[in-house]
Formats: sequence, C-alpha cells, structure tokens
Amino acid sequence: MHSLRNKPWYIRLTNWEYWPMWVFYFPVWIQHFWLSIKVRNPFFFLATNPVIDGFILSDSKYRTMQLVPPRYRPKSLLVKPGKPAVDVVKEMQEAGIEFPVILKPDIGFRGLKVQKVEDKESLERILPGQKLTYLLQEYCSHPLEIGIFYFRYPDSPGGCIPSITLKDFLSVTGDGTHTLEELIGFNSRAVLQRARLRDTFKKSWGQILPEGCVCELDPVGNHNRGTRFRDGSGLADDKLLNIFDDLNRDMEGFYFGRFDIRAASWEALKEQREFTILEVNGVGGEPTHIYDPANSLLKAWKDLCFSWKVAAKIADQNMRRDGNRPTYGRARGLWRSYTAYRSALLT
Repeated sequence: MHSLRNKPWYIRLTNWEYWPMWVFYFPVWIQHFWLSIKVRNPFFFLATNPVIDGFILSDSKYRTMQLVPPRYRPKSLLVKPGKPAVDVVKEMQEAGIEFPVILKPDIGFRGLKVQKVEDKESLERILPGQKLTYLLQEYCSHPLEIGIFYFRYPDSPGGCIPSITLKDFLSVTGDGTHTLEELIGFNSRAVLQRARLRDTFKKSWGQILPEGCVCELDPVGNHNRGTRFRDGSGLADDKLLNIFDDLNRDMEGFYFGRFDIRAASWEALKEQREFTILEVNGVGGEPTHIYDPANSLLKAWKDLCFSWKVAAKIADQNMRRDGNRPTYGRARGLWRSYTAYRSALLT
C-alpha cells in the first residue's frame, strides 16, 4: 500500500486539488450563463478591470505591474525573443538588477516556464531558446510569500479581502540517513515533480542530506510546482484592508484580482508596509486558498462562484458608468491572440 500511495496517478486521484481545471470550473461555467443574462453581456469579464486588456488569462504581466506604485514592485525588464544575452545583462546593469533573477513568460499559464536564473552564464544558455516575450525580475528572497485577493466595487470607497493564501515552498528535510532521491520519494508533493527535480538536482540526487538540513526544491511559489497552499483568509483585518485600499487608489481602473506578495514578515507587511508585489493577476486570478488540501471541493466551488459573481457585478457597474460594453469581435480577437500565445508557450 505504501508504494501505491507514492504513485503519481494515485496521488492525483485521491487529492482533489490535483484534479483537472474543468472539474473546478464546471459550476462557474454554468453560473456564467446566468450572470451573462443578468448583466446583458457574455463577455462582461473584459469590463471588470478596464485598465487591463486581455482575455481572462492573457494579461501582460509587465503592463499590469506598471499599475503598481514603484515602491512596491521589483525592478524588471521586458525581454523580447531573440534579444542577445549581452544586451539583457547590460540593461540589467543599467537598471540596477543583480543575479539571481526570475525569468517568466510575460503572459503566463499556471507557473509554466518560470525559472530562477542564478548567473550570467545560465542566462546566456537560456535566452537563445526563448521564442516568447519574457519578464525578467530581480529575485526577492523574503521568506513570507502570500497571495492576497482583493476587490472593490467602483461605486464604493473601500474594498474587501475575501482570500489570503499562505505558501509553503516545496522542500525536504535531511535525516542523515536517506538520499535526496529517497526523501523526495517520501513526499507526495515532490513525487509529482520528480522528473523535473531529477534534472535540477542531478549533482546531489544520490547524496545523503545531513540531519536537519532543509533543502528547498523549488523557489517558485506555484501550486503546479509543488507549493502547498494554505487558507489564511482568517488573517484579513482592517489594517491589512486599509493597506490595499490605499494601494488600489493608485491603481486606477483596477478593481478585482490577486496580488502575489513577498515580505520579511507579517509585521513588516502590516506595520511597516514593507513588501514586494511579485505579480498582479486580474480577472483570471483565482482566490488560490481554494487549493488548501484541508478545504473541500464543495467549498472551492462555492468560493469560485462567489468571486465570479463579484466580477460580474463590478463589470456591470463599469459598463453602466462608461457605456463601454465588450463586443464579440473584441473578445474573439483577444481569444485568438491568447490561444496562439498559449500554443507557443506549451511547445
């Protein structure tokens, strides 16, 4: 039975957090028909954040990050395909960006092809194979990474934080007896990443980790890469909400989405307002607390449906205020651009 529990197919089958996306979104799709009738537009989600031009998941990370006040965002560069590494390094120096850095597709998809680049030599190996536009960001090493979902109705002076996600990065702890390979085999989340981790840690794959030694297996806080998401929604309070209300006032045209943040501690975030926003996700940004394995699938459905109900109400207020109603032609163009980009991303 022990060996069965460590089979990838068994882990995915018995843990609903790994089930296909259509399972999570099936109730949302049904709800969408009713919301479309209610607000009289099937593409209402394009009006939820008027300042963002994308089809749900096709927002440019770089352009969206420009909405964030400079003090809260990491130094970044937009790297076009085919750009020589020597030119990128020169721009990094001019912008004051040092290694290591995070390199990720400007239009992402569930953490795909996001990577930490340690040095110039690694960047020179990676860039020639990139066929898409990438976002290069300085690496933020603060230990606390969280996802904060925020929304505000356009006719309201203040917003709401319905979701906070605490992220536990994928790691194993040495016991002085087992090798890294064996420790990964004991961790169901790591088992699902085994092939990728074997390539990443090929030099230390067969080495025994000293007792108490913690080995971080992935520096990217993404669920698809093994990070454990925990529901921290109960941590929302007036002090945190005030921070995001103030932040939102500087982000004209943004009303709904998730902020992925790193901070030294909760005290630094809430008391000193010292934190770094790694990414802003608009209408396609999930309230990722739903992936906490302690939650139920029923609760995940309920919370997703609630978030889309809010998105529709915000869009309705925006459309009534400015009269700008998304058209089929615009939606089709954005969808075609997104599918073409995603196809290139998956190759």
